[in-house]
Amino acid sequence: MSNAEQIEYWNGEAGKRWAEHDHVMERLLRPITEALLAHADLTGCTHALDVGCGGGSQTLLLGEKLGGSARILGVDISEPMLQVARGKVAQRQPGQASVDFLRADAASHDFEPGAFDLLFSRFGVMFFDDPMGAFTNMRDALAPGARLAFCCWQGMEKNDWTLLPFKAALQHLPRPEAPAPDAPGPFAFADPGRVQGILEAAGFADVALTPHTLTLRFGEGLELFESVRELATIGPISRLLAEHQGHPALPDVFAAMERELEPYHRDGAIHLKGAIWLVTGRVA
Repeated sequence: MSNAEQIEYWNGEAGKRWAEHDHVMERLLRPITEALLAHADLTGCTHALDVGCGGGSQTLLLGEKLGGSARILGVDISEPMLQVARGKVAQRQPGQASVDFLRADAASHDFEPGAFDLLFSRFGVMFFDDPMGAFTNMRDALAPGARLAFCCWQGMEKNDWTLLPFKAALQHLPRPEAPAPDAPGPFAFADPGRVQGILEAAGFADVALTPHTLTLRFGEGLELFESVRELATIGPISRLLAEHQGHPALPDVFAAMERELEPYHRDGAIHLKGAIWLVTGRVA
């Protein structure tokens, strides 16, 4: 989707749906945020830009990491998600960074030049239709020597959390048209060479992509069928199901997903592999 289509998507029913399930995403993705914060050297960073901040859970974790003298601006295009994020500001504890949120498209927003010393993102930078232009714009908001730290998904084939339910659903639903390899989307940055090339062309140096795998837990304390339905609200499978609302095969889709995922259900959750890139660099 183009940036304009992304804005429409994340301010429509999709954004409202993600806002309603923000508590699920907060729990599910917290280990990824913690891994990124542990991996990146953020020493001395005091003015951070969190791109694609969504419901703000990772923004607050970043605030814990940076400390009370720091300031963070969380930016997102989704007003429903930002409403959730603003509601979390009251949860900020003493000793954490001050946090503000802004509805804007980071790809084109006119940030104050050199205002930030950290560009941070958890899964918020893979959706630009012109990623080099977007990163160039965001780099202009960074001071000389500012840090870069974000995470993005490796390929779908390495992410069982989306591959397995998608495979099960396609037993009963038509296969969607394959996107172009570089099309915006959750797996747009799966190719590390492409990511490094984009960042270096946009003015970043010392770019490094470190692979990281972990187990994602879907449905804490739930039965299998409930865990499957939680999983079905997230990622590419959620979009596929949304495109086929009312399809007579949907009950068969969920049954197929339950069969596929039953071997991974234990201790009240579905345990599935996730594979990401931890990306770091600095302004050249």
